[in-house]
Amino acid sequence: MIEIRISKALELFPLQVHLRLSERSSLALVGPSGCGKSMTLRMIAGLEQPDEGYIKVGNTILYDSSEGTFVSAYHRHVGYLFQNYALFPHLTVEQNIAFGLNRRTKQERRQKVQSIMERLRLIGLEKRYPQYISGGQQQRVALARTLVTDPELLLLDEPFSVLDSQVKKKMEKEVIDVRNAFSGTMILVTHSLEEAFRLCSMIAVMDNGQIIQLGTQEEILHHPANRKVARLTGMENIFDGTVIERCGETARLWVEELHVHLTIPNTLRQDNLSLGIRPTQLIVEQDYCARVEDPENSFSGRIVQTIPTPDGQIVFIQLARDLVSHSNNSSLSHSQRDYDLQAYVPFNYGKSDHRLFQPWDLCQVIFSISAIALWPQDIR
Repeated sequence: MIEIRISKALELFPLQVHLRLSERSSLALVGPSGCGKSMTLRMIAGLEQPDEGYIKVGNTILYDSSEGTFVSAYHRHVGYLFQNYALFPHLTVEQNIAFGLNRRTKQERRQKVQSIMERLRLIGLEKRYPQYISGGQQQRVALARTLVTDPELLLLDEPFSVLDSQVKKKMEKEVIDVRNAFSGTMILVTHSLEEAFRLCSMIAVMDNGQIIQLGTQEEILHHPANRKVARLTGMENIFDGTVIERCGETARLWVEELHVHLTIPNTLRQDNLSLGIRPTQLIVEQDYCARVEDPENSFSGRIVQTIPTPDGQIVFIQLARDLVSHSNNSSLSHSQRDYDLQAYVPFNYGKSDHRLFQPWDLCQVIFSISAIALWPQDIR
């Protein structure tokens, strides 16, 4: 068990973090730049000292302000992979990896370095210097140096930020393999929700020095605690509404901004709610082939803009005001933007009726009840 409760006064905000992690768990700290993610990692590693609180790994106290305990980074048994890798340019690959093993015998150092180099496919680079190997190889060397000491806690600070997309995919696979074989706990700092999902089972969303939601992938993605979490997890369609009727497992929500009544899950007791739905979860059909399922959540609209992607289209939709009629002559609503909804429409490969949407095409938009995320309206 890892227990962390620390605080530190920063220039822009007070940083306050409280975490409890089980052994062999993996956690991603996700949030915007400057929210305190990397500072949190540095305090856990012992590179920065908190103002107060405690850090406990198993039965070992690494920091406790009440007792005046502060174990230095060198003695923490924590592996830290820096964003820029921090390899020593004057040492060879082999020497960089062995740097933290100076208390081991020469034979032990040789065996451990050889083993980790085989594991991370670095054989043949032993005598090379960091400046003469690729970025992906540099990262594997840095990862090998971090793992060779058998740390209880592995900290990764945006490890893929300087890699191109192809190398990044390969390195993510390396880290997944490392995580699966690692007997300790891993904490990853990243801006990318996709990266967090691929590498970690738990996600902590940070903003202004606070963890505003901690949960599983399912909880963060489908049950955001507030608008900030929803935005950070890719919800482009977010609106406020008022519950006007409840009936068993569903409720009716009036959304003033869209001028629509939506059927939603009856899961929250509050009447003033916010709802979100991801672009990938909106169903958009050509007007002539509108579905009949979920009829209460099916609305007429018009495409106002399209953006091509390799596998489909991003479409921007303006809803019709006359929501009962699906007539082509329905007048269109006008929000403060020139569109109401953003949706992602994948290609229907192999289907004969497939065609791309064009601006000003009429369409039907369906809000699947199961895809709607809800949370109490933020107090502003």
